[in-house]
Amino acid sequence: MRFMLTRQCPLACCIVAASLAGWAERSTETPDPDAPLHERIKTLEALILANHWNDGLILPNVIFPPAGEERPVTGNHEDVAAHTAFYLAACSFEYAVMREPAVRERARALMDALLRLEQVTGVPGVVARGMYKTDKPLWHEKAFFFEHEWHDSTTMPGYRWEGDLSSDKFTNFFFAMSIYWELCADEAEKARVAGFLDRFVGRCVDYNFKLVDVDGKMTLWGNFCPDLPHENLNALEMLGGLKATYRITQKARYEAAYRRLIDEYHYDDEAILAKVLWPDEWKTPWDDNLAAQSLYVLMRWETDRDLLIKYRMSLNRHWFDWQKQLGKRGGHVYWFPMLYQVLAGEQVVGEDVQKILRGMGGLARGKRTYVIPVDGVRREVESEWEEASPSVLMGYWFGRHYGIIDPTW
Repeated sequence: MRFMLTRQCPLACCIVAASLAGWAERSTETPDPDAPLHERIKTLEALILANHWNDGLILPNVIFPPAGEERPVTGNHEDVAAHTAFYLAACSFEYAVMREPAVRERARALMDALLRLEQVTGVPGVVARGMYKTDKPLWHEKAFFFEHEWHDSTTMPGYRWEGDLSSDKFTNFFFAMSIYWELCADEAEKARVAGFLDRFVGRCVDYNFKLVDVDGKMTLWGNFCPDLPHENLNALEMLGGLKATYRITQKARYEAAYRRLIDEYHYDDEAILAKVLWPDEWKTPWDDNLAAQSLYVLMRWETDRDLLIKYRMSLNRHWFDWQKQLGKRGGHVYWFPMLYQVLAGEQVVGEDVQKILRGMGGLARGKRTYVIPVDGVRREVESEWEEASPSVLMGYWFGRHYGIIDPTW
């Protein structure tokens, strides 16, 4: 029987059933391009829950048998934390719109999974990129990212986790968790969010604004440090992280760190230039997405007029390029015009943009030959793969939350 998510069944029960049943519940449905947007979104979400849900974590790229396992653990774990965070944000916006208890339970399950990414490392404030349950390393660990960043967990025996967290995951965490805290979490959950951000961002502050892994060394892309050369985008991200953490924890150390980076190191000026405008080869949609997440926090929670002007300058610089890219790129790019409209207060989502939004899609499938070890011999194995993007769900429910996307579309 194929797993299908319906509004009539308790969602938490569906998730558990899918997890226990493995690929017996795999969905092969494809969103109908001619169907209304809200139906395509439901189909995409059902696919994510059926094919990409790994104990509450979202594996964005799944490899199916025979190369993959009989459960959704084979694939690229590098961005598991990011996609899980996007889905948490999506569920939080959805709960704010629909007020359905099942959606809130799903968000809580995602939050549980994100917290396990810290628990599995054994060090408070050190967070994994991804993790999975296994009694031995599987072949995908050598096929994606850095093989040496995989570890056996000492705090969760029977699990493997991937380290070397980067600045983009730092941003994904404070963005998604701040939305969950604001729109979806009850008081107990708010305390859990505050505790996590205090440990996670606090460790970064303690190490002079660097992400430091279990080996005591700064991660490859974990540099926000004012004493080291860093990208302007990283300055914007750190300001966003500190603003969110102060708002949620109310601990003065984070406001003090925020002011120090501005007053002594001029991170607010660097934030203006976070967007690369030239050359085109240096412009990336993922950097745009990180800036968008940071600005969403900063421009709603900052009260200093001078700083708000600078953040608006950064937003304008991004919008200068974003409006040229509308319709050319998918995924999280769908929400850029909606974000600009919300933060700038300018009506930019007209008929042309609405047409683009109605065409939202976030699914890709195909076949590929993988070279994997089988009985000690490297063999070529052809398998199907699937990519699904929770960032599309996040963009959709963001638009619904702010009244930009019509529920009848």
